Formats: sequence, structure tokens, C-alpha cells
Amino acid sequence: MTDQQLADRFDAFEIPVWADDAAFGQLLTNYASMLPMREAFELCAPKLQKRLLSLTEGVTVRLCRLVESAAVQAIESGRERIEIDLLNEALLPTA
Repeated sequence: MTDQQLADRFDAFEIPVWADDAAFGQLLTNYASMLPMREAFELCAPKLQKRLLSLTEGVTVRLCRLVESAAVQAIESGRERIEIDLLNEALLPTA
């Protein structure tokens, strides 16, 4: 933790990175169900799942930011679904 007051109050807990397994697929399924998209799509489709894992290295916050950015692009473009070509390094946060 970077804030000393928070560090003094709470124990740090490291969240493990995601692996290419059923639990990751379930996370993606649940996350996709909450996105406001008009077209059906599956983030847990094998190619999408592997691409998401590769780009984010399994880090939860990177995954969330990447999917959110891809969802915004999909909506703004009129596609209304996340497809593999939307998932690229340019959508990853820089900080």
C-alpha cells in the first residue's frame, strides 16, 4: 500500500493472477453478463479467453479495465459485442 495510514490499519493481501481454467471462464461469463451490450457474445470463448489472459497477464484490475474499454468501443462503433479484434494493447491502461 502506498498510503501509510491505510497500511497501518490493514494487512496487505495479494490477489493471485488468473489462470486459463474454469474459474477464469466463469469470471468472464459473469462479467460479460453485466455489460450493457445488445448483441450476445461470450468472453469465455476459447480465443477471447486466451487473448484476455495474454494481454492482462491474469491481473484482475487490468482485465476489468481492458474489458470496460473494449465494451465502450463496441458500443460506440455500433457493434454492441466484444470481438477479438477489439482486444489489443492500446486499450490497456498506461498507469
